[in-house]
Amino acid sequence: MTETAIKKLYVDKDGKVTFICPKCGESRRESVEQYKGQTRAIKIECKCTNVCEVQLEFRQSFRKETSLEGIYFRTSYSDDWGKMIVSDLSLGGCGFEKMKACTLVLGEEIRVEFVLDDHRSSTIKKKAVVWHVKERHGGCKFSDPPGSIDSELGFYLRKS
Repeated sequence: MTETAIKKLYVDKDGKVTFICPKCGESRRESVEQYKGQTRAIKIECKCTNVCEVQLEFRQSFRKETSLEGIYFRTSYSDDWGKMIVSDLSLGGCGFEKMKACTLVLGEEIRVEFVLDDHRSSTIKKKAVVWHVKERHGGCKFSDPPGSIDSELGFYLRKS
């Protein structure tokens, strides 16, 4: 039995993932709905007896790890803002590390601005709602109008 590094598998809209064994190349697609909400990795065993640990991602959109400088503004407090590093990014939101301690509140509306590391140095400005706060780490969900698509952000996320 051989174990490999933990790999992320993205769950599709049907609640299924496709697992490809790194040892023998065998692939299979199966439902993983029973693991929704679970944060720890699960073990998958292949027919060839290879065992792999995988982390399941139930996100609606692909999330890209980044290191982008930016600023957040608390809309409830006009003078309250701070620098941040956007650590991960998707079409629906971002995770970030705050440079200073701040009391962001779950459900609070904020504005975020950051510059992409693309060839145009595109500036992204978004209204967002705080989704997660733990010490200096925060996460927010963008408040884009329903059905709208940010083409610059979408193009950036499709590039490796």
